[in-house]
Amino acid sequence: MTTEIVQRYPWEVRTTEETVAALQHDFAYAVTHTAVIVHSNRNDLAILVNTRRGQIIPRGVCTFTDGTTMEFQDIGMPQVGAKEMTVLELTGTLWGIAANLGLELAT
Repeated sequence: MTTEIVQRYPWEVRTTEETVAALQHDFAYAVTHTAVIVHSNRNDLAILVNTRRGQIIPRGVCTFTDGTTMEFQDIGMPQVGAKEMTVLELTGTLWGIAANLGLELAT
């Protein structure tokens, strides 16, 4: 017998079994994933994504020559509705945006 899990909030389910299955699904995701928020004084570089736990999150503040800053923060719990990316995909996306904006790293 297979049970298909339908994505719903716990308060939208009808039976105890559905509630338990929905909570188990959510906790299984929360145990294996985290959210990373990128803080920036430029909206183009501010982003929030879910990512698998265990990846190395860049530390410190990255500063560009025009004064734009960017900093990664692991907030510990995945966020509902956030896009899922690897840290490599996230950094690649951000460097692409920075390049398109003509930003250069400060030395």
